[in-house]
Amino acid sequence: MNLEAFKKFSTFEESKEIHREDVWSYTRVSSKEQFTSNGSVQNQKSVAHEFAAENNYILTHEFGGTYESAKGDFTRKEFNNMIAEVRESTKKPFAIMIFKMSRFSRSGSGGISVVHDLVDKMGVHLIETNTGLSTATPRGKNAILAKLVEAERENIERLEFTIPGMKNFLRKGCWLGTAPLGYDHHGPRVKDYERLSHKQKLVLNDTGKILQKAWQWKIDGKRDYEIISDLNSLGLIMSKQKLSDMWRKPFYCGVSVHRLLEGEAVMGNWEPMVSSDDFMKVQKIIEKNNIGYTVSKINEKRPLTGFVTCNTCGHKLTSYEVKSKGLHYYTCQNNCEGSTMNAETLDKSKKEGLNNIFIKLLDEFQLKEGVVDLFKKQLGFSIDYINSDDFENEKAITKEIKSLKDELEKLEEKYIFHDLPKQTYDKYFSKMQTEIQDKTMELEKVKNKISNQDEVIEKCVSITNNISKYWVSGNINTKLKIQKTVFPTGLVIDAKNRQYLTKEVNTVFARIRIKSKTCGEI
Repeated sequence: MNLEAFKKFSTFEESKEIHREDVWSYTRVSSKEQFTSNGSVQNQKSVAHEFAAENNYILTHEFGGTYESAKGDFTRKEFNNMIAEVRESTKKPFAIMIFKMSRFSRSGSGGISVVHDLVDKMGVHLIETNTGLSTATPRGKNAILAKLVEAERENIERLEFTIPGMKNFLRKGCWLGTAPLGYDHHGPRVKDYERLSHKQKLVLNDTGKILQKAWQWKIDGKRDYEIISDLNSLGLIMSKQKLSDMWRKPFYCGVSVHRLLEGEAVMGNWEPMVSSDDFMKVQKIIEKNNIGYTVSKINEKRPLTGFVTCNTCGHKLTSYEVKSKGLHYYTCQNNCEGSTMNAETLDKSKKEGLNNIFIKLLDEFQLKEGVVDLFKKQLGFSIDYINSDDFENEKAITKEIKSLKDELEKLEEKYIFHDLPKQTYDKYFSKMQTEIQDKTMELEKVKNKISNQDEVIEKCVSITNNISKYWVSGNINTKLKIQKTVFPTGLVIDAKNRQYLTKEVNTVFARIRIKSKTCGEI
């Protein structure tokens, strides 16, 4: 029988291969050390380009090219960018090329889920360039999925081997990772040849010595924005977030609380930037600022809001205004009996206002004539002690200016004698000149600060002698500074007797009060 006549009844259709030439690539390594030392990323890129050329593909987009850990898929910025680009692209690539599937993902089921979305939902294949495996065929897809599972297994085994070693390393008081701001890292795996050492050593550097001052400023009651400004004047640029993070890191008092220690605290082998006692003082300041009444919306008429505590219940006084009458009041948050008190003493007031009582309290801290000269003399000693930091700053800035001038001189020599291009010379000459001018202005500020001691003393005497008048005439910020300076921990009010009880008084003002009362007897 001739079967040729029956062929026309067959439903088979010869497939017409559609060759899509556009492909993307993704390259990465796990660590910065690999990225900078072994050239793996460049090798992965080269293989991708060669593979595309050999298989008649056009490589249109390249992602990665950096170091990102594959522990989590969507914690990688470049990986996320690539997946988002695929989703949003109207003309999707035929495939994404990866050197090895372990470069794509080590999350096992997570990576398989991503592959499923790419291949089955978006029609974008994966190609492993070092083997040629592709999800375009069922067998190739199965092999790639198996490789993703294997990559996760390898990752788990590596962690099972390394994590106990890392924990042991931490328990010996060593530091894991990059040294925090203010320290130089010496050890066997550092890149700076001068810091190579057989044993890890974290050394407090010049930046750390400047930051030591910040801890003391914080303890002395300075606010973060003031500390940032002071650090800036010393040449250290510090963001609000970075400073806030520093306050909360036990590392700086020589203690490690790494997550691998599972809640354990270990003494570190490095020099602390701050003592543990001072670290805890800062924590109390932070906690105090974060708990209870906040004074972010203090009214000019009610500056004692959040500064005075109710003697009955221990809560901070809040305040309010009766707008129809324009009257201002302080009141206890716990609504204790008699704790709603007028802010100002008016003609119709039955009792004195808290602001007026506070003014009388400040009057008790005025200098009497008999102790002014002694006060000036003691201030001179104190300012000399405070200025010791400024003398150090003067030396440091002078050294920086000299170094910049030396560099400028070398630049000029290269331009004149070694054919340095004029464009390069002009660029760096202008930059260095600006830096020298800025440092010179900074030096002048420090010198002026040191030289005007007599003026500072006279101003201090004037303020101290008229502390209540400065409080009355000052704006809200001046009032708050005076309150905080004289009474660092605030005041307590006996609402029934309308009397302030002092918890803590600034040492200087406390002695002024005592000497002023007794000077007539001496």
